[in-house]
Amino acid sequence: MTLIVALQGADGSVLAADSRATIGDPRGLTAINDSNTKLFQLTKTCGIGISGASEIALKLVDELRTEFLQSPQEEVDKIVTKSREIVRKRYDDWFAKFKLEERPALNLILAGFHKAHGNDSMTPRTYLLTSQLDFAPQLSANGNMMSGVPQYAIYLSHRLYNPGMTVDNLVRLAAYLIAETATQDPKVGGPIRIATLKAAEGFRELEPKQVSEIAKLNDEQNDKLKQFFFGGTDALPKN
Repeated sequence: MTLIVALQGADGSVLAADSRATIGDPRGLTAINDSNTKLFQLTKTCGIGISGASEIALKLVDELRTEFLQSPQEEVDKIVTKSREIVRKRYDDWFAKFKLEERPALNLILAGFHKAHGNDSMTPRTYLLTSQLDFAPQLSANGNMMSGVPQYAIYLSHRLYNPGMTVDNLVRLAAYLIAETATQDPKVGGPIRIATLKAAEGFRELEPKQVSEIAKLNDEQNDKLKQFFFGGTDALPKN
C-alpha cells in the first residue's frame, strides 16, 4: 500500500509519497519493501504520483515519459488528456477479458499548471485518474489530492491545510501527513520523497537530507505541542 499527497499553494504545488510496498493479504501475514519509487517527473512542470499495481504503473509511467519527451507539453489539462488516452488504451488491451471492477487497481495523481483564460498566468492544478472509474479525470476542487491510505492525512489536512500556504509551508505539511499516517497504519512507511513544482522552476525533487531535516523540524514542533498540553498555561509564550 502507499500514500501519495498532492498539495496546491500560493506559488506552486508539492507532491510527496512514502516508499513502502506491502506484499500479501493485509488480513494475514505480509512482507514489506521500503525502496519503492512512486514520484516521477513527466514534463518540466508536471509530476506524477502512483499507487496501486506498482509494476503496471511503472510500465505506464515509462510510456508517458517517452510520449512527453517527444511532444513536450506545459498545461496539465493537455497532459492529463493525453495520459488518459494512453493509459486507458493499455488497460483495454491488457485486460479486455476483465470487467472494469476486476482490473488491477491503479491510481495516478498528476500535478502541474493551468493557464488561466484571458491571461498568461499559470496556476497550480491537480488531477486524479483511477482505474475504477475508467481513468476519468477528477479535478481537485479544494487544492489537495491523496491516494493509497488517505484517511489520516485527509483528517489532518482539513485541520492544517490552507491554500494560501507557500511551497515551503506545504513541503513541511506533506512530510507531516505521511509521517503521521505511518505511525497509525503499517501499510505506509519507509523514506519519504518530496518534489516541488513551481511555474518558473519546474519539477524539483528534494534531496533525502533535506527531507530528513524537515522531518526533524516537524518532530520538534510535535514535542512543543505535547509540552503545551502537559504544561498548561506555564507553556504559553511569555510577552
